[in-house]
Amino acid sequence: MTSYGKLQVHSMNLLIVLTLLLSPFCSHAASLASPLQLSSSSIDFGQVLPSTQSVPRFITVKNTGASSITLTNISISGPGSSLFKISANCDRGVPVDQGCSIQIAFAPKSEGIATATVSIRVGSSNSSQSVALIGQGSPKAIVDVIVYGATPAGIMAAIESAQNGKQVLLLEPTGHVGGMVSNGLGYSDGYDLEAVGGLPRTFYRKIYSYYGGSPASNGGHTFEPHVAEQVFDSMIKSNSSLSVLLNKSISSVRKNGTNLTALVTTDEHTYYGKEFIDASYTGDLMEKAGVSYTVGRESATQYDESLGGVSVPIQLSAVAIDPYVVPGDPHSGLLAHVGIHDPQKPGSADSAVMAYNYRLCISSDPGNQIHLLPPVNYDPAEFEILGREAVLLGSQLKLRSVIGPGALPNRKFDLNNVAEMFSTDEIGESFAYPEGGSIVRHKIEAEQKHYMQGLLYFLSTDTRIPQTVRTQVQALGLCKDEFTDNGGWPHQIYVREARRMIGEYVETQKDLELKTTIPDPIGLGGYAVDDHLNYLFNKDHEINIEFNRGFIPPLYPISYRILTPQESQATNLLVPVDVSASHIAYDSLRVEVTYMIMGQAAGAAAALAIDNNTSVQNVDYQELSKVLVSDKAILIAPR
Repeated sequence: MTSYGKLQVHSMNLLIVLTLLLSPFCSHAASLASPLQLSSSSIDFGQVLPSTQSVPRFITVKNTGASSITLTNISISGPGSSLFKISANCDRGVPVDQGCSIQIAFAPKSEGIATATVSIRVGSSNSSQSVALIGQGSPKAIVDVIVYGATPAGIMAAIESAQNGKQVLLLEPTGHVGGMVSNGLGYSDGYDLEAVGGLPRTFYRKIYSYYGGSPASNGGHTFEPHVAEQVFDSMIKSNSSLSVLLNKSISSVRKNGTNLTALVTTDEHTYYGKEFIDASYTGDLMEKAGVSYTVGRESATQYDESLGGVSVPIQLSAVAIDPYVVPGDPHSGLLAHVGIHDPQKPGSADSAVMAYNYRLCISSDPGNQIHLLPPVNYDPAEFEILGREAVLLGSQLKLRSVIGPGALPNRKFDLNNVAEMFSTDEIGESFAYPEGGSIVRHKIEAEQKHYMQGLLYFLSTDTRIPQTVRTQVQALGLCKDEFTDNGGWPHQIYVREARRMIGEYVETQKDLELKTTIPDPIGLGGYAVDDHLNYLFNKDHEINIEFNRGFIPPLYPISYRILTPQESQATNLLVPVDVSASHIAYDSLRVEVTYMIMGQAAGAAAALAIDNNTSVQNVDYQELSKVLVSDKAILIAPR
């Protein structure tokens, strides 16, 4: 017999003993001819992971008497009473042959068996009935669904699974939930609002409600980072069987064949689950599970994509900029950030990853500012490209030419990169991030922070920058009321693209162009194919850049199969962020609203896989679509 089976038998034996101990009380209650009929006299919650809460169980109370009754007291007692959470809708009179329900959940704080008794009293009489409760806190308890990454996609996945009756554990590597949406990306990317339903629409509506319908919130799509985190927190807490554990980074996974059985974290805790969802930005869970993935860009011929692979280089900025330390002298060396080598031939594959940045939240309110200071070892020569660009452009250089501030409520701005300019993306710095370990990633994050601090200081002090721009930057600062535990700086770098799974189906440019038939849509995409700079380099004595300028697709269906690994590799894992898509298709899919759409679908599919005891690849699409539509998701483009 397995250890789990032994524990279950032990638990049941204790329940029998508990029931016997209560039998005199129960017999006395029965002698009083109670009009109550209970659906159960005992509940065994089995094993539940400490610091989580079980799926609620229900006791139905029915009035079998001759007249209406009032339940005057529903109480819980016993040595473990504080670990059982009880709520009831029985506070009013119960008519004859009618009933009400009592909801009970078990929330152990540590290992061990807990017992308690629920007593239900009628009116002012001594007539009452009781229900024996027992549960065991165990670190080996098997959770229904484990979601790795409390990104918006992960949160939607976790909520959807919980709403479909599953116990869900949401593990987050950082100390906060919300991913980039609560880390500075407040001027959110979006497309046709009529194509967004379900939980993502609920999130935006809650944001809109928070701001009282203010136009500054742009229908809920423009918000302050801390507000987004608050809304996510409230949505999470409204689902009692959903638990979040912060500062939990993955170390390894355990598998039995193609079935994942457990996730091990760097603090040496092991979490056992039935279904797993990788909602991280970097695909760390799927990589450790042995799922195929790619990094970089496929060639144009691999998926027959006209935009695939490396693009044709173009000039940086509207003016030609000399790349050499001493203008015109190649022997003097190249300026900081200028690469030596050209990209590969247009259309060819490479390992380049579009540039990252931090989405800073800044304030123009002097009372809510942390001053913009130079980084340690600040060197203005690092931004010589921008200085030369400023001289050549003169008064044409505007603040929006460099940092593209997007207005947020309450005098705040979301800083973003500006395409085809020297801006907040540190080009080429992201290449090692997707497959890098924690040391490599922390180094890149620190370098990107150093770069952006230096960029802002340069903009505010270098005399070549137009005075109007310098004055504008000097009037800005980090927000005192954002990221208060990190000096006003976001907790996460903006990972626009990392690993991409190679799954059951690969979404490509042709899908975005509606040249294919998708039989299993789980939502709609529609954001522009939005690449960021991959290379900044010297070409013919001028600074050139390389990236894909993309296009704006129509609303297009997203296939369920891009969430599923190959069946030979993993059968109980879903991936709603680092999905199975070509680089070109991912350039459109890679926005938070689409991640949330795919996250909700992953949560529904995980629940169905459990209910039907099947692999994620064999989840019945008709069932899945019914669940999603009933939860207000939009699967077909509105006419």
